[in-house]
Amino acid sequence: MAAVLVTAWSGAMLIAQGQKISTPEELDKAMKRVGQGQQNMNKALKSGAFADVRTGLTEMRQALADSESFWTLHKKDDAIKAVKDTVSKLDLAIKAAAGDAPDAAALQTAVREATMTCRNCHMTYRAQDADKNYILKPGTIGG
Repeated sequence: MAAVLVTAWSGAMLIAQGQKISTPEELDKAMKRVGQGQQNMNKALKSGAFADVRTGLTEMRQALADSESFWTLHKKDDAIKAVKDTVSKLDLAIKAAAGDAPDAAALQTAVREATMTCRNCHMTYRAQDADKNYILKPGTIGG
């Protein structure tokens, strides 16, 4: 029984730590998860479904936090800082979304500030392909 509990606990810890991202393809998947979380959050925000707002923000936060390993591997200190700043601002947005009837203005401000840090990183590291999908800007990580 103890072995089963230790195994279950270890698996939970790995999930809680997030995924290690090392390739541009894995980064792209993580950024798509951020985008999907943002779409879900925006839809929920418009309808006042604050539990769903928190879920979308949490999805964004986790996917973005997962991407830090990519930037660390590629020694991009400015991107690491951007990830940490954005995660911190998403934490503030999640906190602002707490409760059944959060202050909508404070929540919108927190969301806007978080998405501005996303935009700043996109200016440096992201580009759009011919289909308007975001990709890692060619040449930004060498190789």
